[in-house]
Amino acid sequence: MSAMTSPSSIKRVRFTPDVKDADDVLPSTTSVLPKTPRHAAVPMGTYGYPPSPPLSDSSSLASDVDCYLHQLLLCRQGGFNIIFDVRIKPSKAYIPSPDGTALPLTDYFNVPATQPLQRRIQLISRYTSWRIVVENPNGVTIGDVVYRIRDSMNKIASKEEFGAVPEDAQPEILKAYQRNCSATSNGAKLRDLQEGLKRVDWLGKRTLFAGIQKDETYISRRIRSHSDRAETFVVEFSPSSR
Repeated sequence: MSAMTSPSSIKRVRFTPDVKDADDVLPSTTSVLPKTPRHAAVPMGTYGYPPSPPLSDSSSLASDVDCYLHQLLLCRQGGFNIIFDVRIKPSKAYIPSPDGTALPLTDYFNVPATQPLQRRIQLISRYTSWRIVVENPNGVTIGDVVYRIRDSMNKIASKEEFGAVPEDAQPEILKAYQRNCSATSNGAKLRDLQEGLKRVDWLGKRTLFAGIQKDETYISRRIRSHSDRAETFVVEFSPSSR
């Protein structure tokens, strides 16, 4: 046990039983600097889509089909397309506007997240080894993506998951746990200490959704299956001031 992580500090943290989702893998603290987005924006209007073709019989993205993310979900250099703190309900997320107004993201929850439509996509992060699977038999929407990210990152972590983290990195997760439990939104605490350590604590201060991109080099290092790589994207996070 590292001197920086005292046994008493860990004992005060609540964990769930060591039960993982089918698509879960042990967490990692490996961090790689974000690369330039390789997934281009859909060449259309600001937020619009033309009529989408019917879904194919396959639930996965075919390797010979180009899949484009909606512009709202893309990484944006020097800013955000969406203001969304993953600790807060997605219904509070909004789209910043140059004139200072805020458009509620809820207006776009039913908009397709990809073009063409996909029944399933998979998200991975540079800061954890958990996978976030987003599924919708009618085609994944923007609402599906943000709610699945929020739900996945706010799951209570198990002792096994925390124990898999190198001891010298555990104190930073515990600091994030304390910080997240004291953070507020509109005067209300985001979370109580009794809720326990959550996956979002692995992100440190990076709780703002910074977009999604297709980084083939990183994906190939994380995902062994070539067929799974086709439906996999990298979700990025940025520091929050809260």
